[in-house]
Amino acid sequence: MEALQYAYLYWPNLFELHGAVFLGLQGDDERETADRLSTPVADGQTGWAPMSWTEMVDSYNVFEVEQLFRRWRGPAEVSEDAHRVLGEFLVQMWSARLAAAYPSREFDVRLIEADEDMDLRVQVTQRRPYLVEPAGWDGCRRGVIGGV
Repeated sequence: MEALQYAYLYWPNLFELHGAVFLGLQGDDERETADRLSTPVADGQTGWAPMSWTEMVDSYNVFEVEQLFRRWRGPAEVSEDAHRVLGEFLVQMWSARLAAAYPSREFDVRLIEADEDMDLRVQVTQRRPYLVEPAGWDGCRRGVIGGV
């Protein structure tokens, strides 16, 4: 029964907005993502650099492995090894999930090493078809102006 609490991680919910596929791991991801994409977060005064539509989509589809499995406790070296194994497993499962749900599309699912910005993480990127900026996308304000 304990395995069921993580079923959503192994075969995640997928949803599409503006031609982009997103992984849903929280429950109400589609509504929350649509709301966030239609609410500009940068107003030109924040000093944030403009972001392309592809960069924005990619930012939603990156998941730190340690954060996905917060219940794991123990010596750091054991946890790091476990996170790597789990991350590698997720890459395989998510690749299969995306291929099954979107057979005409191509995705890159990979494990990215920890760096100064983030811990070990899984990144999902849609390769084909190429993402097309939706009408109303404003890279400076990082939102789809006019709603979803």
